[in-house]
Amino acid sequence: MTSLADELLADLGPEGEVEQSVPPQEDAQTYAEEQNALQPMEQDADAHEPDENAAFDLTHDASRPPDPMDQETLDTLDFRKESVDSARSVSKLYGSDTLEDALKSIDTFMTQPPPELAGALEDTPEYYLIVKANNMAVEVDNEVMMLHKFIRERYSPRFPELETLVLNPWEFIQTVRALGNEKDLIHSKLEGILPHGTVVVISMTASTTPGRPLPEDEWVRVQEACNMALDLEAKRHKILQYVESRMTLLAPNLSSLVGTTVATKLVGVAGGLAALAKIPSCNLHLLGASKKQASGLSTIHGNSTRFSGYLAQCDLVTDTPSDYRTQALRMVSAKASLAARMDVSGSGGKRNGQYGANLHEEIAHKIEKLMEPPPAKLIKALPVPTEGGRKQRRGGRRARKFREMHGLTELRKMQNRVEFGKEEEESGAFDETMGLGMINTKASGKIRAAVADSKSKAKMSKANKARLATLNRPSLSLQNSGPSSSNISGTASSLSFTPVQGIELVDPSRQKKVDEANAKWFREGQFSLLPGTTGQS
Repeated sequence: MTSLADELLADLGPEGEVEQSVPPQEDAQTYAEEQNALQPMEQDADAHEPDENAAFDLTHDASRPPDPMDQETLDTLDFRKESVDSARSVSKLYGSDTLEDALKSIDTFMTQPPPELAGALEDTPEYYLIVKANNMAVEVDNEVMMLHKFIRERYSPRFPELETLVLNPWEFIQTVRALGNEKDLIHSKLEGILPHGTVVVISMTASTTPGRPLPEDEWVRVQEACNMALDLEAKRHKILQYVESRMTLLAPNLSSLVGTTVATKLVGVAGGLAALAKIPSCNLHLLGASKKQASGLSTIHGNSTRFSGYLAQCDLVTDTPSDYRTQALRMVSAKASLAARMDVSGSGGKRNGQYGANLHEEIAHKIEKLMEPPPAKLIKALPVPTEGGRKQRRGGRRARKFREMHGLTELRKMQNRVEFGKEEEESGAFDETMGLGMINTKASGKIRAAVADSKSKAKMSKANKARLATLNRPSLSLQNSGPSSSNISGTASSLSFTPVQGIELVDPSRQKKVDEANAKWFREGQFSLLPGTTGQS
């Protein structure tokens, strides 16, 4: 009987390594594909250190096109006579076997009918040629940029102001060919190459330029560089025409959405259309993003950032203002993922490109709505005033309570009043005085009952009122037995409360005569009496 240690040693190989488990027969093909996919990735990991600025990891079948040459890199190149002899030493791609073989393959496939896509895009024989041709178009652009710098530096002794007047590389090369090396540059034929305004400026500048004609051998080198640039441009146009004709068949919806050039770059860098469809839409815009951030005033890829890749080069993003470019890039990324998956499935008759065209139109409409200014604030006219009727009052119980709480009290109103012809009493303390107004004004001397509020008055029911009337009514026997007498006695008088003598009896008839005798129009205190008083002392 073997122990646990013996079984453990049996599982180990002769060198102490754990034996790999043999895959089942039905999964052998899948296992082999996974191992083949891991080998290039392990080799890349050993050859290169991990880059923290890497935007996205590419699959083993991916083909990343070269980065377009920016102005900063171009300025570092030196194409003077001491460094470079001719233009052929500048352009390595011109006349190379790589370019010529690719053009021959393109001519061969162009003569054949378009392929019928029955399976995946990677299974077609033209897939790698399409990706290679699209990458080569970028290399041709870089070669033309270097030739443009070569021509600009070599032709500057003849016309140093020309590079500031014509900025476009193709227009500059055609202008140099049209001007030539003649002594008189005014009569050159530039009408079909440049706008009329630019032609006038060049003619005026050429009449006063301090440039001198180039030597014959130097002018031959400049002509050779111009011919090479134009030849490369013709080959580049042929490559792009082939790529466009094939991508509309292999990935019609993606090509209709982002264009054939961008679609080919996406398919090539992802490792195929099927691999592109598996990438989430949130990561799709990182395909082709630059690993280093542009410095200075570099405007390559339409002012794109280090987080925007090939999708930022499509017309939907480049034609959008910079303020809305990020939102447009997100919308294009989401729809490009759908278009790629629709091209991979190839079901439902969606391979005519109409689905991608509808997505393109939808995104364009959304961007247009996004850039619309906000609606202007309308100036509302005043409402028509209602004539007559009850005035609409705002408020209620809460507003009334608030006014009662913060309103003037009766004591404050009396303090604010000043009696005419009399000195106001003041109250002072700590070098401060305050007028008392009519707070201490003498009253009329008559007793006035306080008026009760009808709302807060206690109410009595009808039964209680009848019972109280019965109790107050004198009995019939007492009315018949008692002598009839008047309720008014002969000693009727009125009581007067005065601050001087207290309670005193007043003869009403005598008081009436005194009041009539003292009644005048302008008696003392006529306009400063308390409400309800008659001015009697």
